[in-house]
Amino acid sequence: MQDLRKLALIFMFFGTFAYAGSCSTALAEQNSAGITNKAETLVKSGEYELAKTQLQKAIKAHPNDESLWKAYNTIAGRGYVAGWAADNMRWAPMKPKKFVADVVLKKKIALVDVRSPLETSVWYPKSKLFDTFLIPLPMVPSNLYKIHPEKYDEVVFLCPTGTRAASSSLMAGMMGYKNVFFFKGGYKVLTGLTGGIYRKTEKRLLAEGKISRPTLPH
Repeated sequence: MQDLRKLALIFMFFGTFAYAGSCSTALAEQNSAGITNKAETLVKSGEYELAKTQLQKAIKAHPNDESLWKAYNTIAGRGYVAGWAADNMRWAPMKPKKFVADVVLKKKIALVDVRSPLETSVWYPKSKLFDTFLIPLPMVPSNLYKIHPEKYDEVVFLCPTGTRAASSSLMAGMMGYKNVFFFKGGYKVLTGLTGGIYRKTEKRLLAEGKISRPTLPH
C-alpha cells in the first residue's frame, strides 16, 4: 500500500513538472504579433499596466524579439503620457475661436512657430497683437527658456498641421511650463483669422461687454 502511495506521488510530481514545462513552452511559442495585438486591445480600454505585464512576460520568453521590446516601450510611454496629461492638463489644443478670443481680450500670448527655417521663409506670422518666435522643433527643449514662457498667459505652438506643435507643447509641459497649447489646424488656419472668425468673435465679445471697442479697424 505504501509503495502504491509513493508511486502515485512520483507520478504527481512528474505530472506537475510536465504541465509547468508545457505552459512555459506554450508561452514561448506564442506569436509576437498576437501578443502585441492583445496588448493594444488592453491599451484601448485604458489597461496600460495589464498590457505592460503581459508584454513583460512575453519578453522573458522571447528576450531577443525586438518587436516585443518596441511594443513594450511604446505602450509604457503612452501610458505615462496619458496618466501625466490626465493629472496635470498642462497641454491642450488651441482652437482658432479661442485663440482669437484670447487675442481680442488682450491676453499675453507667445506664438512659437516650430517649423524649419525653410518652411518659415515662405510665410512667418508677425503681429502686433501677440509675440511671435521661431524655434524649430529639435531646438525646443534647449531654446524655449529664451522666450521666458512664464511671463505669458499662454504659450501656443504652431506648425503646418498641428503634429509638431503638439509634440512641442508636450515637451514644454514636461519641462514645467503651464498654460501650454498647440494651435489646431496649423498655420493655414491662422492666416485666415483676420477674416470671418476674427470679426465674428470680436462682435460677440463686444455684445457681451468684454471689450469696449474693436481691436482692428473696420
